Amino acid sequence: MKNNILLNEVKKYLSFLQFEKKLSINTVNSYWFDLKMYISYLIDKYRIESFQSIGHKHIKDYIQNIYKFKNNTSYGNASINRTISSIKNFHKYLLLNEIVKKDASKLMKSIKLKQTLPNVLTVEEIDKIIDSIDLSQKNGLRNKALIMLMYSSGLRVSELVNLSLINFYIDDDIIRIFGKGQKERLVPIGGKAKTILLMYISNKRPQYSRKSDSKGIIFLSNRGKPLSRKTVWNIIRIVSLQSGINKKVTPHTFRHSFASHLLEGGANLRVVQELLGHTNISTTQIYTHLDKTYLKEIHKEFHPRG
Repeated sequence: MKNNILLNEVKKYLSFLQFEKKLSINTVNSYWFDLKMYISYLIDKYRIESFQSIGHKHIKDYIQNIYKFKNNTSYGNASINRTISSIKNFHKYLLLNEIVKKDASKLMKSIKLKQTLPNVLTVEEIDKIIDSIDLSQKNGLRNKALIMLMYSSGLRVSELVNLSLINFYIDDDIIRIFGKGQKERLVPIGGKAKTILLMYISNKRPQYSRKSDSKGIIFLSNRGKPLSRKTVWNIIRIVSLQSGINKKVTPHTFRHSFASHLLEGGANLRVVQELLGHTNISTTQIYTHLDKTYLKEIHKEFHPRG
């Protein structure tokens, strides 16, 4: 019963995140996973019956328990930091809504992570992947259009699968995107990507859409349903393998490459931030480090004293 009472409050919090904060379903699901595990642990080990009974030591013990067994689970340091963030945000919510009198998570700090630069493709590798797609294959045109669009406009995979026809402004070479938290932004689409996309919409999409209610979504499965994120991952994995690229390529690789290539070409960091839909410019600044790494590699390869 106590489990239900505590988890019911978590569910209220998730509703707040989804409907008031406008967070995506995927983000809300991540919060649910983190908080359900957290609350269940405190009830099972400490017989916690109310949020008022939770102290810093309980939270610290839970995080240490995850950390202790992280090598035998799917938890890495980044996942642990996400859990800490979920717990801290939930306790702030409890405090603001006067469910508790003090924030038990206030002293919790994230684990320091080594900054890992995202995997980026060269322009030549991008071209190799795109050119390797056989348009005579059943889904060739669709797959080529979605990969070219991801690279041309720097889309997240969630933005790609939710992109609708009404948000493609053909005459203006612009697409309207709803990113994290339903934040809206307008992103240009390059000429080559636009040409392939229009070919797909005109010639192939109708073959998919007549099989089911497509809800106006651009990229559809063989059954006429909107593509899932997992399907896009699989498409990119297969196409990349077939192209002979010896790198791990994911949907986000094209987004990273988009940002990196813009900065290498001299684009302003603020412009790249706007195109990517980053709320905080510090998120975009990783690409300046990437750019410096690229420049050092070029110097080393081509300078006579490199």
